[in-house]
Amino acid sequence: MRPNVSILVGSGFSIPEEIPGVRQLNQRLYKIDESEILIHTDQRAIFLNGQDDPNRWSRWDERIFLQEFLEFYSAEVLKPSEEFHYETFYDYYSGYLTNHENKEAIEGFYKGFNDKHFKGSDNHRDCYNRISDFNRSFNQLLASQLHKTKYFEDISTLNYPPYNPFIGFLRELLKTSDIKFHSLNHDLFFDWLGQHHSDLWQHFTDGYQLEGSPFYGTVSYDFNGGTDKKVHKTYYVKLERFIDKFDKPLALYKLHGSVFNTIVYTPQPDQQRIRLKDNYAVSHFLMEITDPVTGEQKFENLWDEVAPDFLSGTTNKTRFYTGDPYYKNLFKHFENNLSTSELLVVIGYGFQDPGINEYLEKNFLARGKHMVVIDPYKPKTDLIEKYKATYIPKGVTQVTYQEYLQQIPTELKPKTE
Repeated sequence: MRPNVSILVGSGFSIPEEIPGVRQLNQRLYKIDESEILIHTDQRAIFLNGQDDPNRWSRWDERIFLQEFLEFYSAEVLKPSEEFHYETFYDYYSGYLTNHENKEAIEGFYKGFNDKHFKGSDNHRDCYNRISDFNRSFNQLLASQLHKTKYFEDISTLNYPPYNPFIGFLRELLKTSDIKFHSLNHDLFFDWLGQHHSDLWQHFTDGYQLEGSPFYGTVSYDFNGGTDKKVHKTYYVKLERFIDKFDKPLALYKLHGSVFNTIVYTPQPDQQRIRLKDNYAVSHFLMEITDPVTGEQKFENLWDEVAPDFLSGTTNKTRFYTGDPYYKNLFKHFENNLSTSELLVVIGYGFQDPGINEYLEKNFLARGKHMVVIDPYKPKTDLIEKYKATYIPKGVTQVTYQEYLQQIPTELKPKTE
């Protein structure tokens, strides 16, 4: 049986790929003008990025609420010395949805909003549903900042020079060990790298599987074929479903979810909650079933949750670690992977999640095992000194191949003749 090596990455891992880190996301999300966004009739929210909105009246009240609720939070809730943080903001309003926390302030704002825009009209939603709509749209706008078009492209194998030393490190580890790669990021960078890099794809798994999946999505494209005439075509694409099978030596565990994880519900009476990988920007989700009368195959429309499935918040998300069945299962993997690993490498994680830190200490560090921390800014944690971890003050792409190799214990290196 091959030994295990655990890797844990935070947002600093993806920053060289020009994916926004926490600071950049905070700057983009703390103030959003309603004219910048579109909330479609199908409830999908996007930044317009300079494009024209074909229907400015579509869900205009949700756009205005989104702008003014953010303004209210920055002006009335944040202290003068306090900066906006999207995860702290998420804790603030999601606490209202789950436990009616901050009830007086939020419902006071809601009343003022209605008096301003709907006075004398019954045509407005109750406070809970307003905040639920806001949550859906805000999460979609957050997710849109973590997308890159190339992550949706079906391309051949590649090499990736900025990360070549790190990939060489993975390649060397794979000679003797299984790698348990845990990501706290919602972005798709390592998903894409693992599936497409010429040195990694054959070893890679993320718990999703295409084979045997009855789930499909519709994808629409407009073509002009070099002429003035536009042709609109719709295709059916088969979608991978999560089956919790990590059966290859490079296994990716997205502990906080992903911007392309979508939850759908299978038809009644045996309704199930299924996670699909939406890597085609699907507009509708379908399930292939057998018609009970004719015996023929047909498509059944599925209801989906619209917003991508990922965890946010500083304290609120820790409830999901042991509560939600899907995340509870992922964290069971995390616990087992740490306890069976011979080495832990942490990259670009600031040790600001108490729940994650507890897993690291209880299941790895307290057992006398060695941790390597790679980050240009030393994390504010006592775990590094307490457990005599190796700290490398560099970013993931700044560490040389030789420096990476020096972190591999002798017992994990290939045996020489």
